[in-house]
Amino acid sequence: MKTTILILPIALALLSACNSDPYKNALLTEGASLYTAKNYAQALPLLREAAQAGNPDAQLLLAKCYDFGNGVPTDMKEAVKWYTAAAQGGSANAQDNLGTCYATGSGVPKNLDKAFSLYNQAAAQNDASALNNLGLCYLNGEGTAANPTMAAECFRRAANAGNANGQYNLGRCYFHGLGVTQDHEQAKQWVKKAALQGHKNATAFMEDNEWI
Repeated sequence: MKTTILILPIALALLSACNSDPYKNALLTEGASLYTAKNYAQALPLLREAAQAGNPDAQLLLAKCYDFGNGVPTDMKEAVKWYTAAAQGGSANAQDNLGTCYATGSGVPKNLDKAFSLYNQAAAQNDASALNNLGLCYLNGEGTAANPTMAAECFRRAANAGNANGQYNLGRCYFHGLGVTQDHEQAKQWVKKAALQGHKNATAFMEDNEWI
C-alpha cells in the first residue's frame, strides 16, 4: 500500500512552532531550509534540537531523514519514533506516513487497524495522500470492512486535491465500476490526469487500453 512520499516543501516546515521561543523557531526555519536544499549534514543537528524541544514540523523532517536515509543511515525504528511524536502533535503528514509504517510493518509490527486509524486522522485534515491510502483500506478491506463506495469517495477527494495516486485509483474505480457507475470515459479522464503527473502505472494503464 505504500505510496511515494514527496519531499516536504519548506512551507510546511514553517507552518507552526511548538512554542514562541524565537531561538527554537530559528532552528526550525534554518533546518528546514537546509533540508529542502538537501544539505542534510547541516540540517540534522538543527532539526534534532527543534524536534527534541517538541516541534512537530521538525519531528516530521527528522523522521523523514531516518526513513529515507537523508544524512543518516536508514533506521525505520527511529523514523517511527519521530513520526509518532509528530503525529501526536497533530501533523497530518506524519499521521499518514506513520499509517504506512503500520500498514507495511516498517519499523513497527504490522497493524492494519492502527494504519486505518492514522489514515483517518490525517484524512480528517484533508491530507491528500492519506485520503488515497484510506481509500485503499476501504477498497481492500484492510483495517475496516470493505466498502467500495467509501473507497471511491476517498479517491475522489484525493484526486480533486491533485493527488496522482488518487486520480489513478479513481480512474480504476470508474473503469471497473467499483463504488461508482462504470464509465470508461470518466476512467480515461482521471487516469490521464495521473499519467500527466508522471504516474507510471497510469501511463501503463492508458497504453494497455490503447488510450494513448
